[in-house]
This record gives sequence, C-alpha cells and structure tokens, in this order.
Amino acid sequence: MRPIRDKKISKMEPGDSLTIKKVSEPEFLIYAKEEVAALFAEGVSLSDPGKFADILEIINNVCDIIKIDWYECQKIKSSKRWEEGSYSGCMIAKDD
Repeated sequence: MRPIRDKKISKMEPGDSLTIKKVSEPEFLIYAKEEVAALFAEGVSLSDPGKFADILEIINNVCDIIKIDWYECQKIKSSKRWEEGSYSGCMIAKDD
C-alpha cells in the first residue's frame, strides 16, 4: 500500500472503486519512510520532477504529524545552505 492524496478520493466518480485503509499517524510515518525511498528511486530512474514533488509533500505531511513547522524547515534549509554550503559535488565524508 502507498500513501494516497486526498483529492484523488474526492475526484472519484460514481462507480469508481479504490481499496484504501486509514492508518494511525505512527503507522503513516512508517509508510512515509518507505514511500520516500520508493519515490526517490522512481524519480532518479525516470528523471521525473513529479516524484520529487511527491517526496516534498510527504515530508510536509510528516512535519505536520510531528508538529514541526514546514516553513521553519525551509528557512533553516536556506540558512544552512548560506552558512554551511550545499550538498553539491557528490561528496561524502567518512565516519570516524
């Protein structure tokens, strides 16, 4: 099962069917972790910006669940990029 956007359900026409399951917030967090990984793989393999937009939407929803302000995250992201730089250059550091 994969997370579903609420408007997909509201746009259903008479006769349409879809199997859905309402889950608790902790269970959604587990699905979200799996979904982000799946969407990342799909986004990279298909070069699809829509998949990365879906990742951002899921992260936004997770922030709501755990009571973190999404816009504060964006502000911190910008601040850290300015002060510490970006993750460009495909470099990683070895853990000591």
